[in-house]
Amino acid sequence: MNPTRNIGIIAHIDAGKTTVSERFLYYSGKEYRMGEVHDGSAHMDWLVEEQERGITITSAATTFEWLDTMVNLIDTPGHVDFTAEVERSLRVLDGAVGVFCGVAGVQAQSETVWRQANHYQVPRIAFINKLDRVGADYFRVVDTIAEDLSCRTLPLNIPVGTESGFRGVIDLISMRQFTFDEESLGADVIETDIEDDLKETADLWRGDLLERIADHDEEVMEQVLEGKEVSEDLLRQAIRRGTLERYWVPVLGGSALGNKGIQPLLDAVIHYLPSPSDVETISGRDPKSGDPVQVQCGEDAPFSGLLFKIQIDSHGELLYMRVYSGSLEKGKTAMNPRTGKRERINSMYRMHANSRENLQVAVAGDIVATTGPRFSNTGDTLCDAKNQVLLEEPVFPETVISMAVEPRSSGDREKLQEVLNRIEREDPTFRIEVNRETGQFVMSGMGELHLEVIRNRLERDFKVNANIGKPRVAYRQMVVREGSASVRLERQMGGKDHFGEVQITLAPTKSDEEGVSVVQWEGGPPAIPPEWRQALEDTVNSCLTGGGELGFPFIRVQARIQLPPVSPLTTEMGLIVAASDAFQRAHKKAGDLLLEPLMAFQVTTPEDYFGAVHQDLVRRRAQIEKVDMVQELRKIEGRVPLAEVFGYTTALRSLSQGRAGVSLEPVGFAQAPEEVAERFRY
Repeated sequence: MNPTRNIGIIAHIDAGKTTVSERFLYYSGKEYRMGEVHDGSAHMDWLVEEQERGITITSAATTFEWLDTMVNLIDTPGHVDFTAEVERSLRVLDGAVGVFCGVAGVQAQSETVWRQANHYQVPRIAFINKLDRVGADYFRVVDTIAEDLSCRTLPLNIPVGTESGFRGVIDLISMRQFTFDEESLGADVIETDIEDDLKETADLWRGDLLERIADHDEEVMEQVLEGKEVSEDLLRQAIRRGTLERYWVPVLGGSALGNKGIQPLLDAVIHYLPSPSDVETISGRDPKSGDPVQVQCGEDAPFSGLLFKIQIDSHGELLYMRVYSGSLEKGKTAMNPRTGKRERINSMYRMHANSRENLQVAVAGDIVATTGPRFSNTGDTLCDAKNQVLLEEPVFPETVISMAVEPRSSGDREKLQEVLNRIEREDPTFRIEVNRETGQFVMSGMGELHLEVIRNRLERDFKVNANIGKPRVAYRQMVVREGSASVRLERQMGGKDHFGEVQITLAPTKSDEEGVSVVQWEGGPPAIPPEWRQALEDTVNSCLTGGGELGFPFIRVQARIQLPPVSPLTTEMGLIVAASDAFQRAHKKAGDLLLEPLMAFQVTTPEDYFGAVHQDLVRRRAQIEKVDMVQELRKIEGRVPLAEVFGYTTALRSLSQGRAGVSLEPVGFAQAPEEVAERFRY
């Protein structure tokens, strides 16, 4: 078995991910003191913004050893505005630990990160945290995980004591009781026989564990049927097989802040989550033909790696890479098949949050940070020049909110543009455009907090003098029907005669295709110079992103370009101007439809305030899909237009005397009411 684990910590905000990570570092000996989120001393939350807010904003990587195994750990954010950090981390990780609050159980962002892990087929362990809190219920949360996340849970331990009386766990594999010495901050684990009053409960759960494993594993089934005692090694092997197949999710409990239950969780990470050698092949594409290929993993195969994160700080750019096959030495070059350029690796580091350890070589299974590549972006593949492949890129959601920003003086404009471009390169869910009419920069992101953090970075980290407007909704538009227009242009421009004839057809695509619109050639690419073809495609793409009458970028639109037989008089400029004119005419025939971003919401409120909260949601055009009771709290779920929930957290506090909470997550776009669309028509 490869002595490496590449794992991530995923969860809803405030479930305790970073606190779990800090305990991992302390008990493994990586850090000599415990970092705490609440006082800003967490090693993994190293950004000033993270320390002030007490939340994780950017995923942080670190490495430590446990049971003679090297663990590469990525601590991910829990706030939905920074979901891209979770997405790109899960793309390169082999396993994950899902952290759940012992009181709240499965929350809105718990479901989101679980879906992301399902998409990348990542095996998981669940850790039920905060079992020392009032209202914590381990067994209820186990059932909730199984029901709400549609997975088979496999409890491997059960708690000793409840709420403030929680003091340890019973391991159902070894049938031993573990408590954690408070004077050593839980570092000393005390192993004893199971207390008499807990033996019956432990035996019941042990029997349930054996039954579930035997139903899936023939070796364990044989031992059980023959009445033999199933060995710990055999149980662990069976649990590992089922976990790697994603047949079940092992569940453990504890309290990270209370320093209880972390060592058994670390043991489970080593015993049950996959190593890089458990992944024999990964999917990719041939850069030339686009055909799917399977890349052999392992150190003996040709080199391939995926750049999954770019981090910009005062020292420059760091590009994080997961090596899937072969090896790469410092100072060598690798091919980027997307750009066709060779990239030199000037240096490589093993990261610990924001500190670095120099490396000379990275091998299959490593997660490293590099400097040097100049033409590569997030999602790009670096590989051996003689064995080129494109690995699957992480997929990021559309932005839903925007904010105008402009320099305070003409001298600041160049610096502002440079900084915004750097942030856009670093953050795949941040977009920057220039408003053609006002000359303002318009920055778009995933939510109010996302843009607020970027605004603070502009002022604090980059010292940019800028005026920043209020957040506004990032609407989109699509066409209603198919529309086609042909333009024949004969015009003198710049003292030269230009000729071009182009037909543009716009048509709506399927409603489930939320991404950018597509540009295609009717009947295949024409017989014109490649640079002319590229210029025509760029022109149509610019029309799609620039918006039409409503002024918003198009989504779910197919734009088809068709050229008649090209005349000897045809010029590149003539084609470009004709294409732009044809697009506008086709757009008028196809009609406009305004789309507004929707947010999935989950509101929890005491029963006393349910009526007022429900009425307020209806007033905000919310579609309420589900109402449940969870521990004397009403949980309301549904969808609501983003435009209706700016500042909603403050309004909800006012309605409930601060006792209700809400989480919001972008879920795509829907047709806006006509009265909303009318505001943007000329």
